[in-house]
Amino acid sequence: MIRSFRSPQKYLQGPGVFRSALAEVRRLGTKGLLVTDGFVYQLVGQELEQALQDLGMEIQVLLVDESVPLEDLVSKGTCEVVIALGGGRAIDIGKTLAARGGWRCAVLPTSAATDAPTSSISVTYDSNGTFLGYEHYPFNPDLVLVDSQVIFHAPGKFLAQGIADGLCTYVEATTVWEQKEQGLNNQRPTIAALALAKACQDTLLADGRQAIQDQAKGVHSQAFENVVEANILLSGLGFENGGLSLAHAFHNTLLGDRSLSVSRSHGEIVGVGLLLQLLVEESEEFSTYREFLAEIKLPLTLEALGVTLTPTQAESLAQGILAAATKGNPLKAGITKADLLAGLATLA
Repeated sequence: MIRSFRSPQKYLQGPGVFRSALAEVRRLGTKGLLVTDGFVYQLVGQELEQALQDLGMEIQVLLVDESVPLEDLVSKGTCEVVIALGGGRAIDIGKTLAARGGWRCAVLPTSAATDAPTSSISVTYDSNGTFLGYEHYPFNPDLVLVDSQVIFHAPGKFLAQGIADGLCTYVEATTVWEQKEQGLNNQRPTIAALALAKACQDTLLADGRQAIQDQAKGVHSQAFENVVEANILLSGLGFENGGLSLAHAFHNTLLGDRSLSVSRSHGEIVGVGLLLQLLVEESEEFSTYREFLAEIKLPLTLEALGVTLTPTQAESLAQGILAAATKGNPLKAGITKADLLAGLATLA
């Protein structure tokens, strides 16, 4: 079977790169569509728009808080590069627009809460909220600019949430590798993917606590920079090329259940999903990860996520996780619905 590896064309990280590296955005085109939300636009977007205009670019702005049909934007055909600035919604919409329009794509995250910025993937659901699978775009972003000074001033909880997401990367990639399953691109992972996922885990366990403490004290440290890279780059490359498993199947299925109205963040949910995966796989690392997540003040139970499952809902969640195994989230061989129900009861 073919092995494959995908990545952005270029990744730049450091304090002030939203100012010092904008020529990299200009390199992608002279007509840009800045995709962001109203809060981020006021925070850094207006300044970024002006700086890009000073470089000779024509900039349109799309605020994702407003309801604008994506088809209308694509049909106008006036864009050369989409600049996705902000969090998950702006990044997902920006990548979707770039793919549909055949335009270049630059992603500029304003937090390190997820590993979405580097990937060519987004999650899809049907009209009932049921997890369908992953939408794959033809290419990864051309450019990812990570201004660690902007991220340093984001709320500390975002960094912790990204750490939880990043900690899933090696655990899930290992399951995919050991089960000889396909990754998210329907091809086998590479040795490189597993090595990057392991580097992500090692970095987060070594520097995660220190990074959170340093940010809280106002100290922009090497540990903070390391964790930002692990959350975004190492985890992003690791998950896309190494594959996802039970932790993200839990997340996707839980969010797809409209009766639960889960409002916690991606990182908080997959952190509990990670504990569920370690439980049902009977991993010796369960206690280590649970203690670590507790130290960085993340939810450890369904109750902490605001979720109380009825027997019917628990059955549906377990069944959905098993179904996700055929939609891009392979599980360790032998895991049954009974195993998942027992794990969910333990984490209730």
